[in-house]
Amino acid sequence: MELKTKYITSDDYFRYFGENLQKFFDENSDNPSDAVNSFLIRIENRMETFLNAKCFKNIGSIYCHFSDFQKEHYKRALLEQAYYVIHNGDLSVDSGYDPTKGEIASVNDISSRTISQNAINELKVCGLWTRKITGQSWFYPFMW
Repeated sequence: MELKTKYITSDDYFRYFGENLQKFFDENSDNPSDAVNSFLIRIENRMETFLNAKCFKNIGSIYCHFSDFQKEHYKRALLEQAYYVIHNGDLSVDSGYDPTKGEIASVNDISSRTISQNAINELKVCGLWTRKITGQSWFYPFMW
């Protein structure tokens, strides 16, 4: 099965951050490039699912209507999220248990830290980070 990302690539990550994603994955793997592509696909899918669920969007349907400006900032948001997950761990799958404190973080606390603040800023710039349901944002998402 070929793993192909929709929006970002490891080359995009390298150009944006100057870091080779490959170094974060097991080089002894049978196919380390598949590990990188799998990671980027998860970033894309989780961001899309988050926006669909929390921001009342349907990214799969509206992406084809994005302006070049919106596509660029959405891509940056994905790259920022990939960087955040690489350097901080994937908080979206974290149980919230802190063994040093012996306590569990609240669901709200974990949820508030799931998406990188830099990614949120990029999503705000391109009009995707809205928490309201409006006729315009659902049916005519980007009529500027």
